[in-house]
Amino acid sequence: MQKKRKVKKRKFYLKMPFKYDFPMHLCMLVLLIFGTLMIISTSVGNAEKNQLSVVVSFVKQSIFVVFSYIIMVQLANRFSFKKFQVYAIPIGILLAIACFSTLLFAGVNGAQAWIRLGPITIQPTEFVKVFLICLIGLSVHLAGKQVCNWNVLLRWPFRFFILFLILIILQKDIGTLAIISLICLVVSLVPSNKGLRAYQKTMRIFTCCCLGLLLFFMSDTGIKLLNDYLPASIGHISERFANAADPFEDPYGVGYQLIQGLVGISSGGFRGKGWGQSQQKFGFLTQADNDFIIAIVIEELGIAGLALLILLYSVIIYRLYYYAYRTKNEGYKVILVGTACYIFFHFLLNVGGAGGLIPLTGVPLLFISSGGSALISIMVAIGISQAVISKIRKSNE
Repeated sequence: MQKKRKVKKRKFYLKMPFKYDFPMHLCMLVLLIFGTLMIISTSVGNAEKNQLSVVVSFVKQSIFVVFSYIIMVQLANRFSFKKFQVYAIPIGILLAIACFSTLLFAGVNGAQAWIRLGPITIQPTEFVKVFLICLIGLSVHLAGKQVCNWNVLLRWPFRFFILFLILIILQKDIGTLAIISLICLVVSLVPSNKGLRAYQKTMRIFTCCCLGLLLFFMSDTGIKLLNDYLPASIGHISERFANAADPFEDPYGVGYQLIQGLVGISSGGFRGKGWGQSQQKFGFLTQADNDFIIAIVIEELGIAGLALLILLYSVIIYRLYYYAYRTKNEGYKVILVGTACYIFFHFLLNVGGAGGLIPLTGVPLLFISSGGSALISIMVAIGISQAVISKIRKSNE
């Protein structure tokens, strides 16, 4: 008699994997609760127009939180480079099609980066960040200790990066372009493969040049050059540089939102006015739940609220780097460092933009700002990172 083959049942995981990192998980949960409470608070500002705005915002955000948490748990238990290798190219092609389809929808603030399906909006480029991190990690993992030139080792990541670069430029979404470029730049410096040394040296020089250009374009001469030579279709870029340099130059135009954000930040003090007590969310800040939510956080919870956020982000980033240094698998290192950079660069660009230190980029404050795509994307990254951490801890026993 033939023996019956055992068929493995696909499990729906309800628990995190064995040996996951609890401190990082706890900080993530606190951030999710913190963000939900802040979105409820900011939605009160719309109560005059819609009395159900608070309930709608709470239900919508709760659905996103629960859905993204479930996805995170599944990936924490299931992710592996072997599985990702099978689906990497199809996922990349689907993301490219999704990014291209955003051009068929109306833009917001000069960018066409969203797919609109009734009340739901999807920003495909948020998922591109995680995809490129994983693709670079996979390429490094497959290369192992074999010495490869950069155009061999990073062939597929580079091709997809160029494809997405073109699509994001067409979308005119400069903030996302900056985030993706920074993440890919940093993670490409992680591998210690000898074949990458010349490339990595060039990228370090390129990074220094870009930082110099950024400082130059913040000057009066740089802003004038941007105004004179940038096409009218992307003229909002020069406006944002000029706005960061001096928002009071056009206080009732492009500088209005930034000024109102600064008013909220300056009025918060150390302890803030108390949760729900913000004045700026009542019609002064039209993006109080998104780009400028940090202004509401500081206005209501003060510098203490900002310090709590920094502490929670710092713990997550520290734990990611901690395990990156504890593993010899450079593919795992890329995943962990890439996720840390993802969180750090979003925080830097969002808070820096709302504080008038750098041009506004429109990137959300992860875990805190409203928006399902950004929340799901970062939870996917956290889930993959927890899967990697679990494997690292098991291998080190």
